[in-house]
Amino acid sequence: MIIKKMTAWFGTLEGASLELGEGLNVIYAPNESGKSTWCAFIRAMLYGVDTGQRARQGQQPDKKKYLPWSGAPMSGSMDVLTAEGPVTLRRWTERAGQPMQAFSAAVTGTDDPAPGLTAENAGDELTGAPREVFERSAFIYQAGLGLTSDPELEKRFAAIVSAGDEEQSFSETEGRLRAWQRHRRSGRRGAIPELEGEIARVGQELDRIDAAGRDVDALDRELAAAQERQTELTRRMEAAREAARKKALADYRAAKAETESRAAALAAAQEEKVRAAQAVKSSVFGAMGPEKAAEQVQQDMDALTDTAGALEALPKNWMPVIPPAVAGALWLGAAAFWPNPVAIIAGGVLFLGAAVAAWLWRRRILDRRYALEAARRHILDGYDAPVPEDIRDRLEEYEDLWADAQDAARAQARAERDLAEAQARQKAAEEPVLSGLDFVHGDSEAARASRAVTEGRERIESLRERRAMAEGRVRALGDEMVLRSDLAAQTARKEELERQERALALAAESMERADMGLREKFSPMVADRAAALFARLTDGRYDEITLARDLSARTRRAGDAVGRESDYLSQGARDQLYLALRLAVCALALPAEKACPIILDDALAAFDQERMGRALELLKELAGERQVLLFSCHEREREYFAGDSGVTSITL
Repeated sequence: MIIKKMTAWFGTLEGASLELGEGLNVIYAPNESGKSTWCAFIRAMLYGVDTGQRARQGQQPDKKKYLPWSGAPMSGSMDVLTAEGPVTLRRWTERAGQPMQAFSAAVTGTDDPAPGLTAENAGDELTGAPREVFERSAFIYQAGLGLTSDPELEKRFAAIVSAGDEEQSFSETEGRLRAWQRHRRSGRRGAIPELEGEIARVGQELDRIDAAGRDVDALDRELAAAQERQTELTRRMEAAREAARKKALADYRAAKAETESRAAALAAAQEEKVRAAQAVKSSVFGAMGPEKAAEQVQQDMDALTDTAGALEALPKNWMPVIPPAVAGALWLGAAAFWPNPVAIIAGGVLFLGAAVAAWLWRRRILDRRYALEAARRHILDGYDAPVPEDIRDRLEEYEDLWADAQDAARAQARAERDLAEAQARQKAAEEPVLSGLDFVHGDSEAARASRAVTEGRERIESLRERRAMAEGRVRALGDEMVLRSDLAAQTARKEELERQERALALAAESMERADMGLREKFSPMVADRAAALFARLTDGRYDEITLARDLSARTRRAGDAVGRESDYLSQGARDQLYLALRLAVCALALPAEKACPIILDDALAAFDQERMGRALELLKELAGERQVLLFSCHEREREYFAGDSGVTSITL
């Protein structure tokens, strides 16, 4: 797997992006600029944020520590290159308190899901290792260079030196064996101490035989008194129940009568609503409503006013045609004194033309007057009104009808509500009549009497049980054979549990010997690989490493007779030792085909210039097999590879 690009809303990273290359990447940034945050972001994108983590020793859990400073929800994306092709991982927050629990994995540049990747298994599938192994191998930071044991790491080492079974670890199996031992005996607790107490108890039962007999006599007297009181309580309860039933029936009948009255009132209200609605519908305005009717009346009144104005403006005489007619007559008169055929014809034509024009003009005026009168009559007929003033009366009548209809509708609604309330009261009153009264709950006399009877019955039953138990104790404790049989069975059970306890202790010892044998196989493998790397990092000054059961290391300087604990080394040498151990675990515990990247967060901070140079050369060599991301606050790592085209140098 190769990480190509990351974009994060994570802690100090507010939409920040980081593009990486293959091989060795040296990412430089000063302190407090987000290097460790980028490392934590990579882990979160692969394995998610552990929401079960709790604050400890002043350190906040990741779900709080890496909340974006702006208050935005935690989210991010990471483009990776796998053996199957490029994949884009995305994690985001949908619910507060559950950061980055939403997940998607798609083929980069598409919406096609990447097969086999889920929020739970993405890290395991891409790196080839669970979170615990990843954090103890490829995830290297200055404060966490030390190597610690873990059940998952034990399983991985067991798989390396055995047939490949990663399902069991010594610490888990040993824990189960010890738990089984504690189940049998743990101080004063466990099955064996409980049996010992039971054996002692059976012995004491013999001393209780006489006391149990006296208890039976006392319980007989108490039971007789309780039964006598119970008879009186039952009589009172029956009387109270009968009175409650009569009252419930009377309440039901009253509620039913009220319902019938409300139903009749509703029928009358419905009839009135229908009548009022029909009156509105039968009016000239129909169901258009008062506002629409007022608008219509105003429009029609305006039209009548316009029509009256137009009629008033029409001509009322023949004045426009008199001048042409007079002119024609004068022309004819002149022609009589001056007989000229042309003049006579022209005068005749002029006179006839004037007459025709006068007739046509009068016809058009009459047609216009008829059309206006017809429009006026059409509007008035629509309201059944002889004169325009009656239209306002029609509107007022309609508004009164509409108000009556609204009042009738409201009256019907009130009648419906009243009926519904009456029906609800009837149903409430009907329920105890049909289903029976509640004589248990509430504060009624019948309920109190019922509870008293129930309590008395429970007391009598309790007394009977106590008496039966006392008689049973008398019979059981009085039979010596039964007591001895119980004692023998309990003693045998105790001996069996003690035998199992010895067998479990032997199994735990055998498991420890087997674990030692397994560690004798894998410890040299890790130690030999780490020793070779440590020798390179120290320029041959140290040539041997041994690992204890808890993976703590001892090392021997070349030429020395004995080794020494890592605590006696200098800080720089100790960091070299644990870097070598981490890299050895990476080589042995991480599948080569997955090529999980190695991530180092200021892991070389304590190295001097020589140590740093040897470590960088080693990391560059390892980068030929898997991607290496070296985050550093020192420019010397970046300067060391200045001009080296095989190394990607990045400044945040």
